[in-house]
Amino acid sequence: MKRDPSLIPLSHDHHEGLIFAFRIRHGHGPSGEIWEARTPADRARETAAFFREHLAPHFQAEEEAIFPVLEPYLKPGERVVAELREEHVQLRALVETLEQGAGDLTGTLRTFGELLERHIRKEERDLFALFEARVPPAEIMRAGEAVAAILGRAAP
Repeated sequence: MKRDPSLIPLSHDHHEGLIFAFRIRHGHGPSGEIWEARTPADRARETAAFFREHLAPHFQAEEEAIFPVLEPYLKPGERVVAELREEHVQLRALVETLEQGAGDLTGTLRTFGELLERHIRKEERDLFALFEARVPPAEIMRAGEAVAAILGRAAP
C-alpha cells in the first residue's frame, strides 16, 4: 500500500519493529539469521535497548504528532487511538519488567513480541488508513513535519 509521505518514516520503523518482533518470537530473523543474544537475559537487554533507541522515539512521534491530529476526526465509539495509547503503556511496562531482569524473561519477551507485532499491524491497517482518509492534506503535512522533527529524519 502506498503511504502518504508524511507517514513513511513511521512505516519504516514499523518494518524494523516487525523484524525485531519476529526475532523475539522465533529466536532468529525472518531470513534465518541467528539472534546473537542467546540467553533470556541477553535478549531482554537487547530488547530494552531496541525499545530505547527505536520504539521510544517512534511512540513519542505518534503520541505528539499523529494521535492528537486524528482524534478530532474520529467518530464516537472509534477507539483506535485509545487502544494504541494503551498498548504503548503495556509495551513500556513490559520493557520495564525486562530491564529489571526479574521473573519469567522468556514469557515476558514472548508477550512483548506478540503485542508489538499486533500493535504495528493495527497501526498500519487501521490508524494510518483513518489518518489518510480523514485528516485534511495540510494537517497531514504538518503532522509529517512534526514526526520528522521528533525522529530527526524526513520522509524520503
